[in-house]
Amino acid sequence: MKLWSAPFTELSIEHKGYWRARLVSCILLIACALFFVLFCINALYFKDLDVSIIDGIGFIAASGIYVLFRRKPNIEYACWATTLMVVVLLMSFVVLVGGYSHSLFWATLIPPIAFFLVGSKWGTLISVICFSICIFVVYQQVESQQTATFKTGALLNVIEVCIAHIFLFRFYEHSRASAYKQLRDRNEEISALAEIDKLTQLYNREKLDSALNALAKHSAKHRQPLSLMILDIDHFKKINDEHGHLEGDKVLSELALKLKAKMRQDDLLARWGGEEFVILLKNTPLNIASELAERLRVETSAQAIVSKKLTLSIGVGEFNPPESTEQFLSRVDGALYKAKEQGRDRVVTASKKE
Repeated sequence: MKLWSAPFTELSIEHKGYWRARLVSCILLIACALFFVLFCINALYFKDLDVSIIDGIGFIAASGIYVLFRRKPNIEYACWATTLMVVVLLMSFVVLVGGYSHSLFWATLIPPIAFFLVGSKWGTLISVICFSICIFVVYQQVESQQTATFKTGALLNVIEVCIAHIFLFRFYEHSRASAYKQLRDRNEEISALAEIDKLTQLYNREKLDSALNALAKHSAKHRQPLSLMILDIDHFKKINDEHGHLEGDKVLSELALKLKAKMRQDDLLARWGGEEFVILLKNTPLNIASELAERLRVETSAQAIVSKKLTLSIGVGEFNPPESTEQFLSRVDGALYKAKEQGRDRVVTASKKE
């Protein structure tokens, strides 16, 4: 089955027609095998020429459509060709045997195939037409008042249709599960992109705000220290003016990587905007946060970032309930402003009374 239903190289699983192409391929290959077997049974065992002819036509039609589909994988054409082939052959068989020998069971395969391959609109119309024919066939049976006898052919019809239904619904469940997984993965990607700064691949301002609000509530409730740093690249405008904005972007990206490598497991690093970064330090008092900030400042100034020497001005503060997160950010931002006023390349601690 894996060989038969091997996906076309032209189609990825994200392609909207992928699962229809898979179903068409499976139906056609199974139809080839089934019609060939039925042709042999009806021609050699039951000696039924009319049904054998239908089976032979089915084998030729399924083979031809499959070969054309492999050579030129036009999904819409293949879906319609497969649906019409199934409808015409099954209904021809039902009408030919007058609905006896449980042949009407075959009509139940038409809706799941038609709806999946040609859509709900045409699937509904095709199903209504086919079931109307079945109703007429049953009506003729009632009018004729003939006694029905059930032989081996009836048993084979029931077995074959049951197997076909199991195959179809197993296929549909697999495609449904795959579609849900793709949707879930895509939603996770979208959610991640909504929280990530495109340039630096760090968390963005929206993620920072939500994380800060959550951590501030946790800190106030459990009386655990929460500290925050705001880092600013000194004279970053000069880099943009002298080397261009693309070079400035490289500096931001490289610095983001180096800062991220120095973060502890529970720290949250985000780009606050422009050349400013924010680090949330969970369960960290102010004195430890100040030491970490000083270490970052020294290590950054001691190494080149994209062949350039950078220095950082850093404001540090500890959350002081019952102040709001906006007040907290404003205090630390004020400390950063003081660091710049005092000559840059330094760490300034925000006073709790600011």
